[in-house]
Amino acid sequence: PSSPTFVGFFVIGMIGRFGDMVRYISLLLFIGLAFWGCEDESDKQEDSSSLSTSKTLDTLFVGSSVYMSGWYLDTTMTQMVACYWVDGARIDLEYGAAEDIKVVGGDIYLAGQWFDETGWNGSACYWKNGERFDLEGGSQSGTEASAIFVDNGDVYVSGTRIADVGFFGTPIACYWKNGDRTDLTTSDMDAMGLGIGVNNGDVYVTGWRIQSHTTIACYWKNGAINNLHGTAYFGEAYDIAFKGDNFYIGGWRGPENGDRWNACYWRNGNLNNINRNSSYGTCIGSEANAIFIDGDDIYLAGFNKVVNLNDIATKWKNGNTHELSGDSANVQVSWLLDIAVKDNIKISVGYYHPGVEYEYDYTPYLPCFPMYYVNGKRYNLEDFEWQDGMATGVDIY
Repeated sequence: PSSPTFVGFFVIGMIGRFGDMVRYISLLLFIGLAFWGCEDESDKQEDSSSLSTSKTLDTLFVGSSVYMSGWYLDTTMTQMVACYWVDGARIDLEYGAAEDIKVVGGDIYLAGQWFDETGWNGSACYWKNGERFDLEGGSQSGTEASAIFVDNGDVYVSGTRIADVGFFGTPIACYWKNGDRTDLTTSDMDAMGLGIGVNNGDVYVTGWRIQSHTTIACYWKNGAINNLHGTAYFGEAYDIAFKGDNFYIGGWRGPENGDRWNACYWRNGNLNNINRNSSYGTCIGSEANAIFIDGDDIYLAGFNKVVNLNDIATKWKNGNTHELSGDSANVQVSWLLDIAVKDNIKISVGYYHPGVEYEYDYTPYLPCFPMYYVNGKRYNLEDFEWQDGMATGVDIY
């Protein structure tokens, strides 16, 4: 992001997104608008909407469109198709998964992976206006592209590659500039690169690294690593945004000796914790997969994990919690993966899937649906009952 981000999912040899090696490395993880002129901060929204998207989005902004990246499974239910939506109209790229999107000067950039017809061979890549550019070493098993940023015509992509060291291999955080790779870590350290941004010529990559058997949220500035907390906590840094000379990183942090964790953001490396808060029960954890700065307002997007309830799609504005999926969490899991704001209209994207699942974030063999919210009101991007997919990134241009 904005991607957390594999906030799509990391599967060795297949797809990835701003993610968490512990949760996403398993193949099991593979398998309103009426109120848009005002703030939705106190509303509980139902998840029953599946309205036409094209007539919804193209009326929101004068002279601007909403771009969303993602993927879906075709009718064979065996092939992932990388795609993006413009005001709700889907444009297919090729077999694969698009994990993030940026629109700069009218050009559309996406980061992700492409596959051949077998679904196994391919490469981490980026697309510019539909033309694919493979990334150096991108065809190596386990290599993933997680986020994209464009600065002065240069294309930056964050990601992870897998070194052939250890039983499962060792994840190495990296980024690419115009397709050329720079490794940020070595095989001596497990690490992942999840988000990327450039400000005043400095290149920032967010992610995590392992230190003393602890997952540490961190970022790299021009290749130098900076931990965001010590080994008394676990954490991950997913997404990054800038305002002037200041940088803001969204993610989560939790104590090493407990099972409760908090969505948070760091401003110039200083922690701002978000209080766990839910209207539907006891919130034992929350994660921010994306961050967006709009004037003086700081938006985060992610989910709440509530005791005896499914994950609830959640956004935070200046630390205030707004659960978007609401009561439907009794029967659906939902996550937000990215957010963008313009003219006080908030567009957040992600996915939901049916089924009651209290232990894990994703239930195998159940369909997964790409969706977006406009100021808290949900809309489906694909209405087919068999559809599997996710909306992974959003940009307004």
